[in-house]
Amino acid sequence: MLENFDLTGKVALVTGGTRGLGQSMAKALGQAGAAVIVTGRSDKTIEESCSYLKENGITAYGFRCDMQQSADLKALKQYVVEKFCRLDILVNNAGIVIDRHYAECTDEEINEIISTNLVGVMKCTRVLGEMMIKQGNGKIVNIASMDGIIGTPRLVAYGTSKGGVIQFTRGLAVEWARYGIHVNAICPGYFATSINERVLAEESIRTKILKRIPLRRVGKPEELGPLVVYLSSKASDFMTGQAIVIDGGETVH
Repeated sequence: MLENFDLTGKVALVTGGTRGLGQSMAKALGQAGAAVIVTGRSDKTIEESCSYLKENGITAYGFRCDMQQSADLKALKQYVVEKFCRLDILVNNAGIVIDRHYAECTDEEINEIISTNLVGVMKCTRVLGEMMIKQGNGKIVNIASMDGIIGTPRLVAYGTSKGGVIQFTRGLAVEWARYGIHVNAICPGYFATSINERVLAEESIRTKILKRIPLRRVGKPEELGPLVVYLSSKASDFMTGQAIVIDGGETVH
């Protein structure tokens, strides 16, 4: 049975894969046997992430790319074509959070979060998905959020962008099934990453958050890895168009 999770010989690309959950997922894919490409917007963080992955025995490559820039995406595709001639797994993880009361959000902030979290995912998938269409197969994993399912104060714009990612996942899964491409989404809850560091550091807020989580703790980044490997492997060949929540039970409590 375990051979169904083997990614040996596969090529995986993780956007925003230089830190946090992105790096954790890149590591898991590499440990399952895939060659991994991570993207980011800083040469320094890309180099550091690749070094970390290689230290863990993973075949890793990095590419600087802004997911909002069409020219960057075309260059990324050309890099993948020249380096590997194929792309088996695409994990759309790059994203930002703006924690602010919605009435206080500026036009620029709203545009930035929608452009990065939703439009960037759509553009990246369209450009790199061309390779999967030609191959006749592929696995796409979009990283959404539990905030795309529930309403969360101060995260209205963020939740809207992630809700869009979930619907994009469903629509694309139906349209691209004919090409042998599976499209699913992961909706994480609170995980112990730098993006949540400030919130979780405040004892009163942390206590409120933990009270909402039946398991009474936040997730560890490495706990997301097995799920992304499952969705990237043969083990999930009869699953597409799904948004899987991994939040310690918060959204059902």
